[in-house]
Amino acid sequence: MSTTLSYGYKKPVTGDKGSVFYPDLEFDIQRLNDHNHDGSNSAILTSTSVTSVVQTVTNAGWAAVSGQPGTYKHNVTMSAGIAFDTHAIQIRNNSTKEMLYLSVTKTGTNAFDVYINDNTIALQVMYTS
Repeated sequence: MSTTLSYGYKKPVTGDKGSVFYPDLEFDIQRLNDHNHDGSNSAILTSTSVTSVVQTVTNAGWAAVSGQPGTYKHNVTMSAGIAFDTHAIQIRNNSTKEMLYLSVTKTGTNAFDVYINDNTIALQVMYTS
């Protein structure tokens, strides 16, 4: 006989037989798959659950990409404590705040190259986790 927990998950108890344990395990796996952090089927996520760091990348430092006329790249060292593999990267025009959909290539744990066709633009990079 399992115990039902606060968000509806079933916790097995010592001595549960396969006829109870496995259906409860299947139920819990399906519940984990379907949850959406709405507060009833799992803990609600609030804006404090997300952190963001903003970094400015100046227009100095753009380098022409060999073999790709009109394409420039800038190597960006990410802000302290930020890692490429654990943060989403959004890039905006620093002046207009318009979202830019630029290519990036990881060059290290906390560094990447960003590619653009206008080497006069400064960027605003937002890292979110």
